[in-house]
Amino acid sequence: MKRILLVVLLFSLKLFGQNAQEKLHSDSNKNIGFFNITKVGLLGVTEMKQEQFIEGEGTFTHELDAGVAWNVQVVNGYFLSPYFSLGIGVGLEWYSNPDFNTLPVVLDIRSYISDLENTPYLFLDVGPNIKLGNQSNFKKGLSVNIGLGYKYQVSKGFFLVSDICYSYDKVNLS
Repeated sequence: MKRILLVVLLFSLKLFGQNAQEKLHSDSNKNIGFFNITKVGLLGVTEMKQEQFIEGEGTFTHELDAGVAWNVQVVNGYFLSPYFSLGIGVGLEWYSNPDFNTLPVVLDIRSYISDLENTPYLFLDVGPNIKLGNQSNFKKGLSVNIGLGYKYQVSKGFFLVSDICYSYDKVNLS
């Protein structure tokens, strides 16, 4: 009986030891703590309108030529769980027609499909577009981005993200 108890005890210690090692190994790939994402992107502008108010006559809307815009965005955030993170993002967007720049400040919400080092994710960015430069006719607007992406590990602690999104930016130029 003592031998059987000893074998069961050693066997259970062996299982416990393996389980602890596996748990420690899987924890190293979890999405935990603070993170930084720096993105550079190209925005395809599909529709651009300019509303103009003329006193006594009302508001007129003019269609503008759609073009492209460049953007840079930095997001600093924190993983609330391995599957969910919140962050604050600040960006810079350069539009060419009409020529103006915006500074979107957004709340970044991300949901990761798994806590593996390579995983797809969904994201939503919402916040104001702030006047940038000396464009006196610019008033703040709204920035909303919703999309999906993929995070993949390049080396320990270093990841690349690639995403595609629908971006809605509203600015008032009067």
